[in-house]
Amino acid sequence: MMVVIDAHVFIGESIYFRRGKFLAEDLLKVMDENGVDMAVVVAPPPGPYYDSGNKYVYEATRKYDRLIGVYRLNPWFGVSEIDKARRAIVEWGFKAIYIDPQNESFSITSPIVKSVISLAGELDVPLYIKSSQSQFYSQEGVVFLSYMNQNVKFITGQSSLAAILSTRSPMAQNLKNLFLETYPLRGGHMGVDYFLKRLPETMDPSRLVFSSQMPFGHVKLELRTIELTGLDDSFKRLILGENIKRVLKI
Repeated sequence: MMVVIDAHVFIGESIYFRRGKFLAEDLLKVMDENGVDMAVVVAPPPGPYYDSGNKYVYEATRKYDRLIGVYRLNPWFGVSEIDKARRAIVEWGFKAIYIDPQNESFSITSPIVKSVISLAGELDVPLYIKSSQSQFYSQEGVVFLSYMNQNVKFITGQSSLAAILSTRSPMAQNLKNLFLETYPLRGGHMGVDYFLKRLPETMDPSRLVFSSQMPFGHVKLELRTIELTGLDDSFKRLILGENIKRVLKI
């Protein structure tokens, strides 16, 4: 039986949510309806302050063992923010760090990101970088950070980057610390199924993780898309749960 873990979900309150909030109980209901065993949860945008959002995530993970917390920080706040993140990882059990270049308006190659990367390396936890179609996030920047900081595991929601890497085997093989989310599933003119099927040939299949980014995405649709690709069960098992379990050490 395959374990299904959604590697990227937002919970809490946000003006960006249709109903203004998407609480842990709402998430668990959707998980039960779609056969999702666990979910990795993070505070939603907008910022710039995330103390209350991180507190809610912490309380939800304490109450429900099916939820795994990721600590969201704003690197503009400097040392104090780094200290909070360190305590969250060491004392409160958060499993990763999360930054959002577009929402906080910084380039992913900006100097303010260095201390965040250093902390992730020091604590041996992954760094989530929220992907976007904006001037603050670039595929080249993600590749650069991964190449220059190979002691740190990076997770980013950019399946179009996976499509590019699937056609460039040497590049893909050199970025063993870069993990790509399936959301949003894109494959260019060749289609989603084409690039997903090519990945096992060119890229270590242990570096793709399933995500829906609920409530912005739809977990039922994302699961169905992967099912329709016709990938063999061994690859599906890695994508749907085993990879993120290993990366987050859960």
